[in-house]
Amino acid sequence: MSTLRALSRFIGMVLFALAVIFAVGDIARYVADDVIRFSTIAEIAQTTGVAADLFAGTSATLAVIGTWPFSITAAVVGSLFVILGRKPRGLRRRALI
Repeated sequence: MSTLRALSRFIGMVLFALAVIFAVGDIARYVADDVIRFSTIAEIAQTTGVAADLFAGTSATLAVIGTWPFSITAAVVGSLFVILGRKPRGLRRRALI
């Protein structure tokens, strides 16, 4: 397995793990408040302090991305990284009998 494939799969699995953690938090908030509300990317950035100023309104595109649900976005991006890191499939030829 090449290093880039392994790194891609590792990043994908970390993003999957983060998606599950924040999805459980969203479910717990739903059970407690009885209101469906997802944590957004901008909220997570402000809470963790990682790139908190990035979603403050500098760009219209980043402002829209900041409103996306974090758990769903992390799961989709994680699945893309896992798919990019998979083994390439060779051509299989079936024997004609």
